[in-house]
Amino acid sequence: RKQMSNKLPSLIKEGDTLTLIWFSGKNQAGILKEEIEVKSLTNLQELNNLIDRFLQPIGLTAFTKPLQLTKEVIDRIKINKPNTAFSLIFLSDGYNNDDSWSNVQKVMNELRDSVNSVTIVEYSQYADSNRLSEIADTLGGEKILADNFRANKGKLKKK
Repeated sequence: RKQMSNKLPSLIKEGDTLTLIWFSGKNQAGILKEEIEVKSLTNLQELNNLIDRFLQPIGLTAFTKPLQLTKEVIDRIKINKPNTAFSLIFLSDGYNNDDSWSNVQKVMNELRDSVNSVTIVEYSQYADSNRLSEIADTLGGEKILADNFRANKGKLKKK
């Protein structure tokens, strides 16, 4: 949470929009905020408050649902804003344990052409580094370690 809050000011600029999707175990995922336009430091502080209040690790890890939700949000936004560029930052400290890997791959393939830049951030020695790398590769992005994300070394890799 702290890293995301600290990183937001360097990732977004005034007029950008942000969607926050949370996820945990099987069928535990949702949209915290969708297409919030950043207009001022006040908006950014409100987003940071939401991150601190609601985004907390609870247990298991599920990859399918948050990737599906990402695709759904992009599809909704593109209806009214077809030329919008989309970036994905996916933070995980675990292994996919809610669905078969082939289903995760199917969702990644559906999402691949919808995102313009992707960064997968790996937390802890318990994260499935190989699968997180595969997500990054499939989506045309990069996987970085959390320390590099914190140290500002990780930039959103554009396709």
